[in-house]
Amino acid sequence: MAIKVVHEPEPKPGSLGKPELYALAIGQVIGAGVITLIVPAIKMTGYSAWLAYFAAIIMGFVMILPTVFVSSTVRMGGGNYSMLCGLAGPNIAGIYAFSYLTQCLSLSLFGASAAAYLGDIIPALSGHLPRVIVGAALLTFFFVVNLMGIDIMASAQKLMTWLLIAALILFAVVGIARMKLPIFDFSDPNFLINGWGITFENGQISGGFIGATLLFVYSTQGYYMTTAYGGDSKNARRDIPIVLLLAVPTLIVLYVGVAMAGVGVMTVEEYGASTTLVFAAQRIFPTVLFYAFIIGGPIMALLSTLNSSFAYNAITIGQSCDDGWLPKAFGKKNAKGSRVWILTFMYVVGMIPIVFGLSITVITNMVQLIGACFAFLNFVAYIKMPKLYPNAWKKSRFHIPDGLYYLICCVSLAGFIVTLWKSCLSMSPGLAAANVAAIVVLAIIGIVRGRKGEIEVHTSIWSGDAAEDAAAAAIGQK
Repeated sequence: MAIKVVHEPEPKPGSLGKPELYALAIGQVIGAGVITLIVPAIKMTGYSAWLAYFAAIIMGFVMILPTVFVSSTVRMGGGNYSMLCGLAGPNIAGIYAFSYLTQCLSLSLFGASAAAYLGDIIPALSGHLPRVIVGAALLTFFFVVNLMGIDIMASAQKLMTWLLIAALILFAVVGIARMKLPIFDFSDPNFLINGWGITFENGQISGGFIGATLLFVYSTQGYYMTTAYGGDSKNARRDIPIVLLLAVPTLIVLYVGVAMAGVGVMTVEEYGASTTLVFAAQRIFPTVLFYAFIIGGPIMALLSTLNSSFAYNAITIGQSCDDGWLPKAFGKKNAKGSRVWILTFMYVVGMIPIVFGLSITVITNMVQLIGACFAFLNFVAYIKMPKLYPNAWKKSRFHIPDGLYYLICCVSLAGFIVTLWKSCLSMSPGLAAANVAAIVVLAIIGIVRGRKGEIEVHTSIWSGDAAEDAAAAAIGQK
């Protein structure tokens, strides 16, 4: 048999409680999006950019909502890989294991975004070479932090997240207090400068309210990655879904508030060629508070996401190494439990777009396209969950009728299909084709590996009922 499923008993509770998980969730989701996409969205839709962000938060929540139900039913030791392996089956998990390697491109987004901000503040850092140096330095720093183990990573994450929340609230409150533009006047011609729908230029999305909403969506979903810390959580089935739900009102307050301030203090023309909120912050704050905001807001947002992305990706890829999809040596751990070679791989892949100077928008669309493709695999896992874990599902604090649950899963998939379509339209045909081709090739490698290689999958998904876990693992092996 090419694939053997070994049922592993549930491990002891970890060290991460609600505060740590909340910090990881917020630090993961509040990153390049809120910092670097607001100004491009303002240029796409005008004053309505704040409303587009609100719509994106709701859309993003609906798209990841099945994860709330799954995480309240089972504890996952390796995030999406564990979910796919335990619910969708080992073969689909193998496809994901190889395809997910492309997701490491997202690391470059945070390094490039931080470099862009520093370039707006310090003219000497605005050139290509300085940005490469800054991006490389940031990647290197958090590469080292993650080599020191998950406890050090989580401690750094908590500090950065609290500074981040304080800075964004400060920007929103002061900015809204100093607004001079009629951003709530729906009849103002600047409210929807390109209409409610989507506008195109040279066959690609260039504006419109829906276009701006779809640009924002990528930055509203990252908190679902908190499921990867199930193995390190004190009470994963209780704490993780609560944290996922708490992330939504947090995003509404911070994202919509920052967008209101950003669009209310400067016109589209005043932003000029800038793609960041630096000039809006200069207008809002005196010099001392401006620099405090830049460090506590944009920089902490980008660095906290960079930090947690290293951790999440290492856990996800490491689990597939342990099972034999990828070389076991690739998933080797150091004395602190960190995946040395995986972290090194992520560091190298994250550097590539920075070195070649890809724009932040292009990187965002590439990562969004890849994530949308994964939604098809996740959908298979979602719809199998109630039948594989019927007892745990009924006992879940978020249990709903099966019919309603399946409807939510279908709506979630539809949302990802829309973002996949948007991502393809937002980049050149050649780049879109190259991304899709890379995913297809890696998926084929996963299928071939599953058929020819000796894979021993060790279950890393637990319901709290050992008998039900064993039964589900047996069904998965068939």
